[in-house]
Amino acid sequence: MEISLSILFWCYAIAYSIHIVEESSIAGGFVNMVKRNIWSEYNIIKFFCFNTFLYLTNVIGIILYDTHNGWIIFPLSFSWMFVTNGIWHLVGSIITKKYSPGLATSPIYWILMYFIIKYNKIHPSISNSQMFISFIFGLLITILMIGSLFLGQRLSNTKN
Repeated sequence: MEISLSILFWCYAIAYSIHIVEESSIAGGFVNMVKRNIWSEYNIIKFFCFNTFLYLTNVIGIILYDTHNGWIIFPLSFSWMFVTNGIWHLVGSIITKKYSPGLATSPIYWILMYFIIKYNKIHPSISNSQMFISFIFGLLITILMIGSLFLGQRLSNTKN
């Protein structure tokens, strides 16, 4: 059996929808965690706008992949971003010894990446260089996401 990359990329979009709901509702929510630990001026509007932008960008990448077969770097980078974001939630939970909203849905990302890697070994459609470049881009997106929270906090402190 083989699962198409297109289906796996759309599964990431579905998982991200669930992830956003989890982050906004469980254990006080991601917004409250960020307000408490990183950036006191972070709010639900910033959370909503950022996640809407990220979601739409991901969906556009998947549509481009579906309609222009070969644009794999874009959706694959987002797949790796979700995988590394899940690792961030895991590390955050370990460091703070508290639940990081978003952690419960992170294994979905890891399982989906397992399928991408597994089926790519059976029927190669992603080159090693495409996988590596996508991983680096995904990791950079995660670093920029996390960094933006600390940058926002730093900019808020300089205003005061």
